[in-house]
Amino acid sequence: MALNHTQSIVNNHEGVYNMTPQTGTTLKHLFEARFDYREGQEPSTSAEGKVGEYIGSGDGTVTGTINGTIKWDLYEAIDDGVCLTNFAGTIETEDGAIIHYDARGHGKVTNLDKPNQWVMVYGVKFSTEDQRYDWLNATLGVWEGEFDMETYKHHYQVYAHVNSE
Repeated sequence: MALNHTQSIVNNHEGVYNMTPQTGTTLKHLFEARFDYREGQEPSTSAEGKVGEYIGSGDGTVTGTINGTIKWDLYEAIDDGVCLTNFAGTIETEDGAIIHYDARGHGKVTNLDKPNQWVMVYGVKFSTEDQRYDWLNATLGVWEGEFDMETYKHHYQVYAHVNSE
């Protein structure tokens, strides 16, 4: 069931957002991610199957249900003023697990008075061989946040789609 204009996202103050009360679909906060661009860093993922051209790579941290460090590669293409983007890479958790991710979405400058501030929204899938996190293999997520072209800093919130029924 798709959201209609009368439905809204409601936070129950436990980190779970009820998207469609009729179906019990919710988003559970997984982690906050902060990225930095690293000039000259080699990509850690293959360009095969990615959206657009390779732009650059970097690293950062994730904190929340999942904690650790993240490596990322960015691929993108501009289409009619909208940036089609693809982040791919790995998260190494504090307890040593490796989680691969592939996030695909769009970015756009929504305030023309702030042309360096991009709003970014993605769908994300995860994969891991670590049994402690294998529940992520069946999880789709939402990745949203912002990118500052002036500082090359990224800040995102990542949510898991869960069924509350």
